[in-house]
Amino acid sequence: MTVHRSALLWMLASQSLMLAPHGSRMPLWMLFCCLVIGAVTLARVQGYVKMPSKWVAVASVFIGWGLLWREYGGPMVVEFWVDLLLFLYAAKLLELDSKRDVSQIMLLSFFVAMTHFLFDESLLQTIVTFSGLVMVMATLIAVHSSSTQAPGRQPVKLASIAFLQALPLLVILFVFFPRLSPFWTIPLEKGTAVTGLSDRLMLGDIHSLVQSDALAFRVNFTAAPPASRDLYWRALVLSEVSEDGWVVGSPPRPMPSTTVRTQSKVIDYELLSQPMRVPVIPSLDRVLSVEGASASLDPLGFVRTASVLQTVSQYQMRSSLNAVYGAELSKAERAAYLALPQRTNPLAQAYGASLADGHRAPDAVIQTVLAWYFDDFTYTLSPGASEGDSIDHFLFEARRGFCEHFAASFTWVMRAAGIPARVVLGYQGGAYNPSGNYIEVRQFDAHAWSEVWVQGEGWRRVDPTAFVAPERIEAGMSASAAGMDGLMTGEAWDYFQMRSLGWLFDLQLQVQALSHLWDRVVVNYDEAQQLRWLSMIWPGLELEDLAPLALAAFLLGLGVITVGLVAPPFRRGLSQEARWYRGYVNCLDGLTLDQVGPGAGVAQCQEAWHSVRPAEAALAQAFVEKFGLRLYQEDQSVSSSSVSKALLVLKV
Repeated sequence: MTVHRSALLWMLASQSLMLAPHGSRMPLWMLFCCLVIGAVTLARVQGYVKMPSKWVAVASVFIGWGLLWREYGGPMVVEFWVDLLLFLYAAKLLELDSKRDVSQIMLLSFFVAMTHFLFDESLLQTIVTFSGLVMVMATLIAVHSSSTQAPGRQPVKLASIAFLQALPLLVILFVFFPRLSPFWTIPLEKGTAVTGLSDRLMLGDIHSLVQSDALAFRVNFTAAPPASRDLYWRALVLSEVSEDGWVVGSPPRPMPSTTVRTQSKVIDYELLSQPMRVPVIPSLDRVLSVEGASASLDPLGFVRTASVLQTVSQYQMRSSLNAVYGAELSKAERAAYLALPQRTNPLAQAYGASLADGHRAPDAVIQTVLAWYFDDFTYTLSPGASEGDSIDHFLFEARRGFCEHFAASFTWVMRAAGIPARVVLGYQGGAYNPSGNYIEVRQFDAHAWSEVWVQGEGWRRVDPTAFVAPERIEAGMSASAAGMDGLMTGEAWDYFQMRSLGWLFDLQLQVQALSHLWDRVVVNYDEAQQLRWLSMIWPGLELEDLAPLALAAFLLGLGVITVGLVAPPFRRGLSQEARWYRGYVNCLDGLTLDQVGPGAGVAQCQEAWHSVRPAEAALAQAFVEKFGLRLYQEDQSVSSSSVSKALLVLKV
């Protein structure tokens, strides 16, 4: 190869860093191929193997194309094109032979860097990507340095300086440039499944969900956060029941007058949601207003989105805790919320009917069932499998269950007793992070409860779990998990165990707070937030003012940086001769100075240059002669412009 071995090692390191973020996502066969290609290239750099035939590279491209087509079922998937780019990026190493090839690979690195944010926009990913870009710049510097000597650490130093110089312009463009919808909001068809709630509930679903410690959302309150017992994050209303479980269904629209009064204070909060499996955003009941991309209020009182969230999204909400609404039900609504499938769970239906006969007041029916739960039932993460009619099995045999068992069975009995009822899916509680002053809700906080309709009052939240396991509601899932050693497994249990590690858990909280700040300030820096921030500096700012403002800020920043780069030699009072000498030394790539030592004169450097690179040294002879005549012999016939022109020819 015509490239120095150290420069090639720089290239392999930077390419590995750019491919690493995709390692856990790409197909296994592709990951294996990339590792094999990298190993073969490293062996070539070390001189152990020869360059493969060009037909090997051509065949690899076609085989990779075919395997990716088979993997994704065609090219109409974003991941297909991303992985094809990555495969070509790695396969280019098979024909690596010159500086031109290295430059092409490094050029592709900038495109690969953009693909990182298709799948992850976190702070850690940004640090990895920018570190990779610095390595790419260092590789380009190393490749274009002398081929006769190892570049050492100088490329990284120069690349880091260049990156830091560009950073102010990056910040200016980010803050002032008009916000555009990023291309990574293109829907991803594969690999985007996330842990979370679904639009149906079968006994055991939430039990499986609470084994995950995946983040669901984070919330910042404008005032002090409410107590855990008030944090019911409403997501979905399940209005229909079948033999398979509870589903969202198509309930009738509620009557226009839904909210009649509030029983608690109105709170404002900012919710930062992770990608969701369903097109909803959890919110505290009752939502009065919501601001955010494609968000709207559903007639049933929860927040919908136009499509399933695939990126971290931010919403401004206002809610009234424990709001009373739905004081009147239409006939269609009453029929929908009393409907039960026939010939299923006959014991539960008979029990509900007996309650209706024995108690005329709905409150008496509700309290009777809750008292039964409190006396005879056990809250557990290991309820066992359901048999036959699942509600009957839970109520009259097992009597052991998790929140979905209590919510589903309670709602069933209420309907059988003639009380309109429905199941609500969402989250309950959350952990307070003092480092970031926010509430963090994870998948193990998933919860199910019931809502019953009472004449003259409206919809009332009834959570049977609060009667069976009050510590779950008062102190969150961590309190329940502490008493269930061995019943909770997986990531969630590991998360709770981490809390006992003291300073390590505190460090984790600080890292999470930093990540949350990044998501709020950078990832979700949209047009509305941009206008809000800039309006604080420029009151009355309009959208059409952003483009000229961004251009002016960019030019101003560029001018400041340019002055900072050009002015220092003049501020230090360097003579013209000193600047000529500095320009000459910069053309040497540091090679000659290593041989003659620091402080060497132009003539000494030229003599050493002749012995190392005679062809290049000949180009500098004109400058050396004019420089010597001007500086040492004070020959006035040699003008300053002629010396500068000779140096310019050498630089070019």
